[in-house]
Amino acid sequence: MAHSFFRLTHFMGKRAPKMFAGTLVYLLCFTLVFSGIFLPSTGRAQVIGLDPLSLKEVPVPEPMAAFRATPIPGSQTNLNFQPLTAQFVKDQAALIRLGKALFWDMQTGSDGIMACASCHYNAGVDNRAKNQVSPGLGDTNFPGGDKIFGNSTVPFTANDPNNPAGPLTPPNPLFNVPGKPGFGPNYQLAQGDFSLNGWFNPTAEVPRGLGVDIFEELALVDGDTNDVIGSQGVRNTQFTGLAPPPGNVDAGTPLADIFNVVTPGVPNLNGRVRRVTGRQAPPTINAAFNFDNFWDGRASFIFNGVNPFGFRDRTSTLKRTVLVGGVPTLQNAFVRILNSSLASQAVGPPLSDVEMSWAGRSFPDLGKKLLALRPLGKQLVHPTDSVLGSMARGTLDPQGNVVGLKGLRTLTYANMVRAAFKPQWYNSTDIIVVNTATAAVQKASTNDPRNMVVSPGKATVVKADQVQSLALNPMAVQYTQMEYNFSLFWGLAVQAYERTLISDDAPYDRFVGSPKPIDRATGAVLPAIPPDPNALTFQERVGLSLFLDANEDLDPANGTLCSNCHIVPITSGHTVLDFGPDAQGVPSSLDAGIELMVMGDGVTANYDHGMYNISVRRTKEDLGRAGTAPNAAPFLNPLDGNKPFPLSLVDLTALKSQGKLPPDVARFIPTMPILPRRVSSGAFKVPNLRNSLYTGPYFHNGDSATLRHVVEFYARGGNFPNTNFRDLTEGMNGIPILQFPEFIPNAKTNIEALVAFLANGFTDPRVAFERAPFDHPQLFIPEGANAGNPDVDLMLTLPPVGSAGRATPIPTFLNLDPQDAGP
Repeated sequence: MAHSFFRLTHFMGKRAPKMFAGTLVYLLCFTLVFSGIFLPSTGRAQVIGLDPLSLKEVPVPEPMAAFRATPIPGSQTNLNFQPLTAQFVKDQAALIRLGKALFWDMQTGSDGIMACASCHYNAGVDNRAKNQVSPGLGDTNFPGGDKIFGNSTVPFTANDPNNPAGPLTPPNPLFNVPGKPGFGPNYQLAQGDFSLNGWFNPTAEVPRGLGVDIFEELALVDGDTNDVIGSQGVRNTQFTGLAPPPGNVDAGTPLADIFNVVTPGVPNLNGRVRRVTGRQAPPTINAAFNFDNFWDGRASFIFNGVNPFGFRDRTSTLKRTVLVGGVPTLQNAFVRILNSSLASQAVGPPLSDVEMSWAGRSFPDLGKKLLALRPLGKQLVHPTDSVLGSMARGTLDPQGNVVGLKGLRTLTYANMVRAAFKPQWYNSTDIIVVNTATAAVQKASTNDPRNMVVSPGKATVVKADQVQSLALNPMAVQYTQMEYNFSLFWGLAVQAYERTLISDDAPYDRFVGSPKPIDRATGAVLPAIPPDPNALTFQERVGLSLFLDANEDLDPANGTLCSNCHIVPITSGHTVLDFGPDAQGVPSSLDAGIELMVMGDGVTANYDHGMYNISVRRTKEDLGRAGTAPNAAPFLNPLDGNKPFPLSLVDLTALKSQGKLPPDVARFIPTMPILPRRVSSGAFKVPNLRNSLYTGPYFHNGDSATLRHVVEFYARGGNFPNTNFRDLTEGMNGIPILQFPEFIPNAKTNIEALVAFLANGFTDPRVAFERAPFDHPQLFIPEGANAGNPDVDLMLTLPPVGSAGRATPIPTFLNLDPQDAGP
């Protein structure tokens, strides 16, 4: 990227909040000082370059593609990365249209209901409140994960019968932390269920240090559970085939599941409801700036065209048409596309047997299904939709309601693929025969409790007129080139659409202005936008100063450290801007992608920038960034005992320094020494805070219902700072100026100001009112099941919205006020 950076380095090595520069700093300082609020001092700063002041100055990183017929070489050979338009994309506008249609289309789900948007429909997240509870399936304290709903803090509660292993050290018989006994399949969440880790005094600093044990750490806890507030997907079903065209519901066999209302937590075929993910759905809006995506970053910055795991997949290929002796011939193509973690993320959920798919469906299967269907054939599309309006079959009645025919005017998704992509990726008449018995399958585990086909299997190419004469085995399935390459089309198209979902017009953005805003479509520099001192209220300006640690240098006890991790203007540190990858996709190393942190015991460790353990939950309940790629052949490292490749950049760099990475993987990893102490366990990506008024429940496990809960969490210094001491992020020591607001007026004022800024200062009105580019087609969203008949879904209807948006803002989670601390 052609950007220089202005970086501030904390004296202990941790990145400090970024500062403002030049005349805009003077103007902003004047505004804040006049209000009695101060900006941070630059006394400790090491100026490395110029950091963007406004999000309007930050481009969305451009995908760059390379492919080879032979395996990817090591770093001694540069890959010829080119813009997508060089070899893949024929028409960018058509690509975005295809991506938006795919993202919102309910026909994608095996059940003909679940779309990507089903979990990302409200400011890019999911705020449903019924049937959203999942037990601690990722909890490694339990063999195979915890499958009991609502159980208490385990394995430490004395009278908990649900953990056969029991605690390592018998607890005090009087110690008991209640769980959430009402939690279970089809449960209706309520305000009183939050926070999941509840406190008698939510801002009192949690005990930590030598001599503190779990009982003292939880002494003020009035309830706790390792359950997760996730997102409901599909009912547990085995994929057996596709319905004949134009069917949009796959064939499948129901499977017993723990998500049932008859024997919750114990597999049962009766009373099944929709399964629920083990983590919250992170926001899709502004996700284009992330370096890796998903909470654990398993959606790689490098898209391989097939699955989320990027360069960690060493064998999967696509099929490309080339001329051999003048004859069109299908050739294997190893694909590597930079700046494309959105594409890597996009190809995950459609095959997940929790989220959108019957177990065992492959991407060629999904292609065979969708390519024959009318796009959005079950949904109305607004005729003024900012992307799809020109193709919509719906019309407006005199009252302004969308009526008429559903879907788009184009007859099939195949037509949309032809319009968007170059023909060498779909025009062959040959047939690809895949042996599904050789498919690479991710098996459910505590590392990732989902089953999904991550690579379709060994393929043989035959001429169309020879297929009928072949003695095919029962596991062989036939696909066209377009069907076989559908994962490539899906990933790049959905990414192109999500790259348009940029929220950069919040009051904060208007407050700071922009000296050099850019046109993201052309890269042209636009006229400067002067700062507006009235864009934030006085209370919100106080909140901004707290967020930026404005008074920390005057009094270190006044620091909140918010912007240490939520770095403005993007409000996350796990971004392409921070990692600064070079033209070959190698991230910068020290003080960028890989950093140093002095841990609580004084030992210095390496960690992945923007991935932190903040002790929302105990580390072993979800290993996060310490996870790995699937334990399947394409992802196994022959130089490290055939273990699956780690997700963590730090752990991969350590393997490279030991000579334990194959050249095709090592080429994407920095070369540098790594310390023995590495921090990745329990670490999760820093989410951006844009539009956080609408993105509850918060944290990777949905712990908190309101922004007030979130601020209280940081005020007390986390939930399990002592249990997670070894991996705990520096700075999670509580925030004195936010503690005991019930007794200290300044603390009350500070909390309310910080919440007000987070709720309002980062909220883009286009998102709140679903104005372009945040408009969308109609969507029917399952929200729990009928109490008397679990097979019947209750449905939430999202009307189609055109470019002008809706009349009222979208709802907050449970319609709660962001300042609400609960009962």
